[in-house]
Amino acid sequence: MDIDKIQKTYKYLIIDTKKDNIHVLKSDRQVSELLVTTYDIKLSHMYIKRNLVKTDYILVGDILIKKIWG
Repeated sequence: MDIDKIQKTYKYLIIDTKKDNIHVLKSDRQVSELLVTTYDIKLSHMYIKRNLVKTDYILVGDILIKKIWG
């Protein structure tokens, strides 16, 4: 697998710091859906997208959301 394909496939890292669960997802929509279904945290995909442009991460409770590639 080349680096371009890797960067398109693995974009967002989500870490549950309390339970040591880690998720790697492709889109901000997938991140939003995971947060709602797994952690009952409601963040829109646009909120995630916009805030990860301003900062390197989003920390909500015990959940860390980090964009892997700049």
